[in-house]
Amino acid sequence: MLVLTEQAIEAIRGIVLDSELGSDGGLRISAASDDGETALEFELATEARAGDQVVRDGGAVVFLDETAAAVLDGKTLDVHAHGDHFHFSIEDADEAAETG
Repeated sequence: MLVLTEQAIEAIRGIVLDSELGSDGGLRISAASDDGETALEFELATEARAGDQVVRDGGAVVFLDETAAAVLDGKTLDVHAHGDHFHFSIEDADEAAETG
């Protein structure tokens, strides 16, 4: 299952709150394959879609489509603020624990 860092939890909660998505809203991560490469797409969603895995941690909610859930299993989602926007990064959970 995807693990969220404290920074990711705070950022996701803030983004969802600012977007006024409501209590069921969250960050949705979906995956698309193109030429054998898997690309992750991030968007805000008012609720989970059928088949989504839902990760709840510290008030942050992340919806993962089936492919994204498989790709991100055992990974850690982190975030870094850059001015008025955020950059999300994904690491193996073991690596994140060593550096965290």
